[in-house]
Amino acid sequence: MKQLMLLLFGAGVVTAGAQSPGGVKGTELWFQTLPVTADLQGAYRWMDLAGDSVKLRSLDRNGKPGSEYTQTRSFAPAFNFHPALYLSGGSYGKTASFKFSNFSQATVFSVFALPPESHDKDMLLYSLDGRKGGGSILSKDKAVRANGTEPLDYGKDTGEDLLFSSSDRQSATDFREFSVRVLTYLKSNRPGTGLWGENSASNLFVGGTYSASNPQFSTGYDEASFGNNRFDGYSPEVIIYGRYLTPAERRKVESYLAVKYGITLNNSYLDSEGNLIWDKDENLGYHHRVTAIGSDAASALHQLLSTTSYEEGPVYATMKANDTFHDGNSYAESSASRLLVMGREYGNPLPDKGYIFWGDDNGPLTTYTSPADTLWHIMHRTWTVRSNVPASADSTSVRWNGTGMTVTRKGFLDTIEQDSSATEAFAVTPALPGREGAISFYCPLSHPTFDAGFTGSGGNTCEYGYRFDREGNVYAISGGQAGATAVATGVSGSAVSIRREDGQVYLRIDGIGSRARTIPLPEASGSMSGLIRTVTSEEPLRIAAVRTGGIGDTGNMAELSHALTPDDEFSQYCRNRTLLLIDPSGEGRFDTEDMIAVKCSRPDLMRGKTVFHNLFWDLDGSGSDVFTFAYYDGLAADALPTPSTCEDGKPRNDGSIDIDIRIGTPVYDYVLSADTVAGVSKDEIIASGKFTGEAHRIDGLAPGTYTLKVTQGGGNDIYGTGGPLYTTYVHDKRIFASGEVSWTVTGTNSNYRLGVEPRISDDITQFGFDVRGDKAYMIIDGHTSLTQFIRIKEGDVLTLGLEGITVSYKLNGKVIRRFTQWNIRAWRLCIKFGTGETHITGLTVNGEPIPDFTHSGNVQVENPKTNTALFTVHVGSECDPTLPNGTEKKEGSLIGWSDRPGNGEGNSQGNGNRDDSFQVKPDGTTGIFDVVLEQDQPGDVTLMVFDASGKLVHEQFMEGETTKRSRFEAPAPGVYVVKAIGPDWEKTRKIIAK
Repeated sequence: MKQLMLLLFGAGVVTAGAQSPGGVKGTELWFQTLPVTADLQGAYRWMDLAGDSVKLRSLDRNGKPGSEYTQTRSFAPAFNFHPALYLSGGSYGKTASFKFSNFSQATVFSVFALPPESHDKDMLLYSLDGRKGGGSILSKDKAVRANGTEPLDYGKDTGEDLLFSSSDRQSATDFREFSVRVLTYLKSNRPGTGLWGENSASNLFVGGTYSASNPQFSTGYDEASFGNNRFDGYSPEVIIYGRYLTPAERRKVESYLAVKYGITLNNSYLDSEGNLIWDKDENLGYHHRVTAIGSDAASALHQLLSTTSYEEGPVYATMKANDTFHDGNSYAESSASRLLVMGREYGNPLPDKGYIFWGDDNGPLTTYTSPADTLWHIMHRTWTVRSNVPASADSTSVRWNGTGMTVTRKGFLDTIEQDSSATEAFAVTPALPGREGAISFYCPLSHPTFDAGFTGSGGNTCEYGYRFDREGNVYAISGGQAGATAVATGVSGSAVSIRREDGQVYLRIDGIGSRARTIPLPEASGSMSGLIRTVTSEEPLRIAAVRTGGIGDTGNMAELSHALTPDDEFSQYCRNRTLLLIDPSGEGRFDTEDMIAVKCSRPDLMRGKTVFHNLFWDLDGSGSDVFTFAYYDGLAADALPTPSTCEDGKPRNDGSIDIDIRIGTPVYDYVLSADTVAGVSKDEIIASGKFTGEAHRIDGLAPGTYTLKVTQGGGNDIYGTGGPLYTTYVHDKRIFASGEVSWTVTGTNSNYRLGVEPRISDDITQFGFDVRGDKAYMIIDGHTSLTQFIRIKEGDVLTLGLEGITVSYKLNGKVIRRFTQWNIRAWRLCIKFGTGETHITGLTVNGEPIPDFTHSGNVQVENPKTNTALFTVHVGSECDPTLPNGTEKKEGSLIGWSDRPGNGEGNSQGNGNRDDSFQVKPDGTTGIFDVVLEQDQPGDVTLMVFDASGKLVHEQFMEGETTKRSRFEAPAPGVYVVKAIGPDWEKTRKIIAK
């Protein structure tokens, strides 16, 4: 049970204000857990946003209120990126006092998070006291009134309270997973009859136990009737209204809290205008771990990043160690304890009332091998996405304009490269709309001093941002002035993220931020532009893969915690092979003909995350997609021919074929042979070779038909991120007496030492290569020789051979140096990683990949299978447009499908189900419908009618006791969803108005 409703208690005086929970005005109290100062890692408190500035105060031993209750961030874990107070802090409980309400009638909403170890012990959640004898206590199991009144065991029949017992419908494991709850309570006392009216003072008591001598309790209770223990748990938000809310109003507030804290309601979700944003009945097969991002100004909701609070065991969300922020740092990215995190790309705003929901089919996280293609390994679990946010996957927007800089675009990434080290050089974006924007990149290993951040409209100097000096130190820039104290050091080679949001500029280095790295913006700061500018000219600046947020629609992002997949199955494939598969039809059929396969971006090895950027949901406008995760254990590539040109009516031999690797692991071998080419024998080899990048061009081709074979090699592919002390490493578990170690250079930005160690217990590399950028220094007898080195480039093959007492150093198979050694009789391979990210591929020992490694630090190893892709390619000619030019297309195949149960079975879809207690029938007049609802017990019910898009078109209170009747008119012909909304239930019919 995730959301509970009980006729019991509350408070309320209507207050004015543009924002209110769920858009429902009239809060008496609106406590949110917010920082006391601007420091997100500092102290937190419950702050009242209702207007009366009510404070939660600590009590002394005599029950007297003292100072405001605050907690440091380390005691206030975050749920869906919002911290929550630990209510057991302090010694004698806490109280919030009200001067103008006695809680005689009220609606109260609260969110509680229960640690897994206290799931089966009753505890006092809070008490509400006003008029003498008219108070109430809520425990995890019972609602308790004054002495002489029988307590209400509100979970007795359903087991849906906050206390686990063996008779509950849920298992203990499920209870722990679902232990972040929204509780909704109604309270009503008989009106007072005293001459001077009712007492108007009251208080809310939390975090303690009941005592008759405590002045905070004006009502006496039977302590034996409930578990009078201090609540051991967390609460991020409490809301109190001074009246009964209608069922529709209650649903709006509950939906607001559920979206904000990653809670799955047992019902549908409404926005602040009552529009249907997630229909439980329509999505019944996917109503598990329902999560959303959304923006709703009337609700003060701005949730651009979300994850469920119902994480599966043993990684329960309510365990203190499983904060949604990495290491419990509110300036950092999401933690490894969340399987799936999704949100907007930084700087990409959501429109008001824009929501993107997702829920899963509760399938297992294991994979199955596709019967259509055994190289596909597809996760059983699937998710549906429901979105009302327009999407446009257009990567052609001009994101940067360079002066003295060349900007090269590739999809949603840009490479910014200085034309000359001697010229003024900067790149600036167009004005960023609103007050948001983002720039992220990997800081080059070698670079001049440069600034990155934001400037005013039309400016070309950094006003708010950061200065990166040549030594890798970072200084904050505020008002155009760089600070004197570094806010970060040693950042060369690190991932950098600069974001403008919430009136601040934030800096993360390798996903970690801090208060010292945050710059406050002036309140009057308006539209700004992103900026990268060189400050010194020792060398040209080149920054690759710059990701920019705020220019055009950059879509959404997702993170899969591959470390939480069974047996770490996805971990080996998190670099190049994990894909997010989208079925735009929403049916859960993954067909290579029409599915969208989004390849993962760089993984975050520190957090164990596979990251996906620039995801666009519902591109076809149908309102829904279905997605899952998969990895492809083979080679997927495209071959794109360009026709030969024409000279004097004759074709020239200048056609070409571009090989584009979509999924694969280098090194790649290719062979191009003739099939039908004029003057060339069939099967004659035209070109062959190797390459390591994602693209390669074969040129100098005559018109004709060719056979292209591309093969990925069988060596290890290794990424590692280390530091100046080279403490990150991998090593082979085996011992050799002789042999060769060989690998391929993938670029000139790596720093590593690869060689051999004499014993398993030794950690000194005796012989090998110390690679620093484009130089490979020889390691001889445990020392790096700074005078004996070779220049290397992408595609070069380095080899170290040991045979007897001879050590050989080779480049591309040619011996460069030989040495005689007397110290090593047996050895193992070891790689140690220096500053920045290192990529090594095609690694073999004696011609075979290494089957198993021991490693420490941020290292990812893939053992790719040898796999070949074959293409029949037609190279055309501009001389003869009738000649074919293209690659013969392979037929698509159904590789996977959703295992979800059928949607909409039972309560809702259509009028063919057998729940006759809710009837919607036309009365014979065009567009007019009669509604009848039969109930076992009388109670408030709201009738709501939605069009096919979820927009609310009619709302009314249903009249009657156990039989309720209503009538409404459909505004136009079409399909409508009709719902009867009760206190904690709903019934649904789908109708067609003619």
